[in-house]
Amino acid sequence: MVRAGRRLREDFELAQISSHLTQEELYSAQGSHPMRSTSYQAAAAAHQRMTEALQKLGAGLSDIALRCCCHLEGLETAERKLGWPARSGKVVLRIALQHLADFYGEASPQKEEMIG
Repeated sequence: MVRAGRRLREDFELAQISSHLTQEELYSAQGSHPMRSTSYQAAAAAHQRMTEALQKLGAGLSDIALRCCCHLEGLETAERKLGWPARSGKVVLRIALQHLADFYGEASPQKEEMIG
């Protein structure tokens, strides 16, 4: 589950890079930087994976996963901002991470890292 949370974070970071690469493409000559093209494709693929993962999670699960895994908010802060009762975020985050592990194909019981 921890690996799945890290994968979501990695896809989130790469998706952020894609927006910067798109802006750079507007200012540079077409075809002059072949590395940017492959970097953009990788970032676009990461953005697609992240979007699909968050859509698969749904409203409540994607909120906590996005806040804790991508924006690196603590559970107490996320619970407070979402208006959830204390200590409920831990349970919801665990469920979200289980779904992310299924999505990313990280669900292997013998190597599973536990949280809390």
